Parts: sequence; structure tokens; C-alpha cells
Amino acid sequence: MRKHTHTLVAGISALAAFGMLTACSGNSSTPSSSEAQPGSQTAAVSEVPESARYMADMEAADGKTMTIGISVDGDSVAGYACNGVDDEAWFFGNQTAGDTEITSKFRDTLDASFDGAVATGELTMNGVAYDFTANQVSGQAGMYTAEVDGVRDSWVVRPDGSATGVRFSGFAEDRRNFDPFNLDEFSDFDVRNDIRPSRTLRPADPIEFEDGTPKATINGVSVTPELVTGTFRLG
Repeated sequence: MRKHTHTLVAGISALAAFGMLTACSGNSSTPSSSEAQPGSQTAAVSEVPESARYMADMEAADGKTMTIGISVDGDSVAGYACNGVDDEAWFFGNQTAGDTEITSKFRDTLDASFDGAVATGELTMNGVAYDFTANQVSGQAGMYTAEVDGVRDSWVVRPDGSATGVRFSGFAEDRRNFDPFNLDEFSDFDVRNDIRPSRTLRPADPIEFEDGTPKATINGVSVTPELVTGTFRLG
């Protein structure tokens, strides 16, 4: 009886050992739940479209409003912000890995990040900061500009066709003896508090679309506004 019992126990032990070996072998060939499964998950990757337009309406804490448009083409970025009454700023620069930091010639700043169909960031105009989330737009929406005899109208057009725009007619008489495109010799204080306020600004005339073509008038002259792309630069 003891001999049979010993044989039975030995057999059970052998089977248990074989089961453990089988289990260990199975574990070595089956990835754990923490290991990446091919095709099971797709990592989120932020991408900047090769060509894109964005726009947003903003309101600052003090109640001031501003509208911004941004265009990206490859590495090139152009932006335009205005309040539709008496303030505007143009921004020209580049983006790197979806980020851009641009200072306008009048020392306004635009910091933006592009993530697929959305651009987020902060615009500072005349010392007032505006946070924005700008959605990508298409069709007729975007930034436009046109110029006649030194008078320039610029607009940000929304997807519904409504627009906010400002007209720039030069500088006050006492500020017409300098190069407005080369302000490097002036301090930030002088630019922001002296030169910047000397611009002659007013609301732009309306922009309309006839069969998809932008139309406007500047001082009675018919113009075809240009769609602003990321590579656009003022002369």
C-alpha cells in the first residue's frame, strides 16, 4: 500500500511540474497587457497642416474685443488682428514644430501653437492680452487686404461671410518723415507710445463676395482684395 501511494504522489508531482512548465512557456509567448499590441493603439500626433487658415473673435478681461486671422504655409506664418475701429497689427514670421512667436513692427506680440485644426495662443495688442482658440477655416473665410495710393484696407472674414476690418491711411503729419518699415532705432517705449498711436486708422469699407470673388472699394476705387497666405508679406 505504501508503494502504491508513493507512486501516485510521484505521478501527481510530475503532472504539476509539467503544468507549471507549460504555463511558463505560455507566458513567454503571450505579451502582457502592458506591452504595446501592434495595431491596437494609435498614438496622438500633433500635426501642422501644410497650408491652413485660422480665425477667432476674442474678448479681453477689460471688455475690449479683437479679431485675429492666421495663415500657415509650410514654415511661413502671417497673421492680422484688428478691432474693426482704430487698431490693427500685422505679424510675419515662421513656425517651428507647430509653435510661433512673432513681434510686429509696432511691438505687438503673437504667440501661437498649431495642433491640427486648432490654433491656440495669446495676442498682445497695445498692452492688452487676449487668449484665443482659433478654428481652422476654409472657403471664403480668412484674411484679405487691398491697397490704393497708400491707403490699405484689411479684413478678417468669418465662415458666415461677416467681416471685421480696418483702414490704414498712413501717419500723422509730424510722423511722415521716417521709414515705417524700419523702426529698429526706436525703443519699445517710443514705438508703443509715440509712433504706434500716430497711425491714421478707421473702419474699413465692407468686403463682399460675388460668385466667390472678393470685392471692395477704397476711396471710391473698386478693388479685388488679396487672400492672405502664410507667405504674404507687406512691402
